Amino acid sequence: MNGLAELAHTLAPGLLYPTGGAILFALGLYGLIRRHHLVLRILALNIMGSGVFMVLLGVAARGEGPPDPVAQALTLTGIVVAVSATAFALALVVHLTRLTGHAVMLPGPPDDDAPVEDISREEHHADGGPAAPHPDQDRNP
Repeated sequence: MNGLAELAHTLAPGLLYPTGGAILFALGLYGLIRRHHLVLRILALNIMGSGVFMVLLGVAARGEGPPDPVAQALTLTGIVVAVSATAFALALVVHLTRLTGHAVMLPGPPDDDAPVEDISREEHHADGGPAAPHPDQDRNP
């Protein structure tokens, strides 16, 4: 037997799901910290959520009796909320990519002395790129 199968046999059945969930949560946290691309960060958050769901289901199934239906209902509700939040976050990333041209979160805090451009007032083409400024429009306030 390989090492992973031996570990699965040595763990009690009630500890296998919580242990796997904790490992998934740790992997997702690592991805959330290390990656700067926003889509990868959303994926890391989903991995973390899957780990939490595994822990909840593992805790609900412990014991001799039937599984706890409250924990199962919370997990199902959490999955629905996670799917909705993921769709909203991906829509925000698409919108940000159309406005700025990239979907990367820059490392480090922003420079407070740097001028901030207000991109929300710019006009954009249908393809997401900025439109040419009007000749009579004053760009300097």
